[in-house]
Amino acid sequence: MKQLSFISLLFLFSFTLQKNSQQPILDDVLTKMKKVNSAFTYGEKLTYRVHYGPLDGGKAYFSVDANPQIINNRNTYYVKVNGKSAGLVDMMFKVKDEFESYIDQEALVPLKATKKIKEGKYTDSDFIIFDHAAKTASGRRGKTEILANTQDIISAIYYARSLDMTSAKQGDVFPVPFYLDGKTYELRFKFEKREILKTDMGTFKTIKVKPQLIEGRVFKDNEALTLWVTDDDNKIPIRVESDIFVGSVKVDIAEMSGIRNPLTSKIN
Repeated sequence: MKQLSFISLLFLFSFTLQKNSQQPILDDVLTKMKKVNSAFTYGEKLTYRVHYGPLDGGKAYFSVDANPQIINNRNTYYVKVNGKSAGLVDMMFKVKDEFESYIDQEALVPLKATKKIKEGKYTDSDFIIFDHAAKTASGRRGKTEILANTQDIISAIYYARSLDMTSAKQGDVFPVPFYLDGKTYELRFKFEKREILKTDMGTFKTIKVKPQLIEGRVFKDNEALTLWVTDDDNKIPIRVESDIFVGSVKVDIAEMSGIRNPLTSKIN
């Protein structure tokens, strides 16, 4: 029994040494990946109203926790996204989606992410650990090699908000690699133009972009989605429109609070 206890302690000690030796490597890698973020901060909350054609489809809630969460001894933005169907849509095609992402404060890449999806009869879940030093993502579907700056499906939205489009011209493309369901993809944000957009929250100066997406899963083609973000330092997504196999979807901003910068894009 004493021998077993000694072996167990020795194993625990060696594991701790290995883990501690890996920390400086991870810190060094993430420090070199440092990304300037002037778009969002702790405590931000965004609420969206979803429409499927003429029907009220439900709401989606995006929140950044008010305080940093510590993952691997590093400060992270804890982002939580919830989407739930409502009304007639809920009766025909019930949706209840939950996503979490822990985004490194310095490098703006995810260290950990989770998802729980229930859409009609389809259900799925995953728990992903990102190792940016080893360039791998490990989840329910195994270990996958990833590129530098690889995002999860939620952190990609926040990472994209940090992109500098000040001097962008029509057709300019901003690529963002991301991981989904055991595979890596490239999400390409194509700059379209600047335009004035009226919403229920007022009229805004916006940047119109075309995220080029994966074909064959939900969208009819890789440019089926159009996104408008505020043309200011916050780059808040305020409208999304898309054509999907079952019709069209429109998502509009309904509420916002805790934003990082003055909303200078709002005209009235």
